[in-house]
Amino acid sequence: MQAARCCILKAPMAALEMPESAGQRAAAHKRMPLVLALAAQVLGGILVFGTAFVITRITAWPLPLITLLVIHGGIAALLGRRMGLANWWMPIQAAFPFCVAAALTWQVPSWVYLVVFVGLVLVFWNSARGGVPLYLTNTRTKAALAALLPKEANFRFADLGCGLGGPVLSLSRVRPDGYFTGFETAPALFLMAWLRRRLSGGANIEIIFSDFWSQNLGEFDVVYCFLSPVPMPALFEKARLQMKPGSLLVSNSFEVPGTPADDILEVDDARNTKLHLWRM
Repeated sequence: MQAARCCILKAPMAALEMPESAGQRAAAHKRMPLVLALAAQVLGGILVFGTAFVITRITAWPLPLITLLVIHGGIAALLGRRMGLANWWMPIQAAFPFCVAAALTWQVPSWVYLVVFVGLVLVFWNSARGGVPLYLTNTRTKAALAALLPKEANFRFADLGCGLGGPVLSLSRVRPDGYFTGFETAPALFLMAWLRRRLSGGANIEIIFSDFWSQNLGEFDVVYCFLSPVPMPALFEKARLQMKPGSLLVSNSFEVPGTPADDILEVDDARNTKLHLWRM
């Protein structure tokens, strides 16, 4: 592998199961975000409403419910962040007490909770199971990816956690001389990506319902991922062991701690996307 370089480029608009390491064990708690979020809510609720109960008993002055909900949400958000939850969990944690209060006030039928819960699980399965939220690749980043594809025909491209299938569908139209595979385990997302592939009629696309950890990355010339900080160290180790010389690992936004990218491709989009490139 090449020595790490700090090279910032502008993207053209054209075009084994592995042994568990100490680092993986140390990050295991980060793979249970729902448990951490629930723990933060419970602790925040006990602290806020327990304190409010004591104050009311002493002063006979009841605190407004809206005030308690605001404080509860704020404390839960801070506790969740301290426990290791990502920043995007903070608004969810802050809003959760209000959602519960609204549901109790409006007397929502119990079956609605089940439907909403099942729907969320089918879409955000990877967030609950592996600490990987749903991120969608934008149009400009797809154009940047197209510029990274090999010039030779019959190359193989993989999207690890393909979501709705956007990158593989888009790139397959730009480069019909390549083969594109998307892996997805969230049931609803897989179904939508599979249907989009069927409707597109692309013969060089495959959407597979599979955990990419069980796949051999050595089959691909370019491997793309838009995951989260949680799986990146283990994924890089898997790629280092399996990917063939000359192949390319591309991570949208997320780095590998302690292993700087060989190149960084800066995309000219609203979020200043950076594609981290490791050449094997």
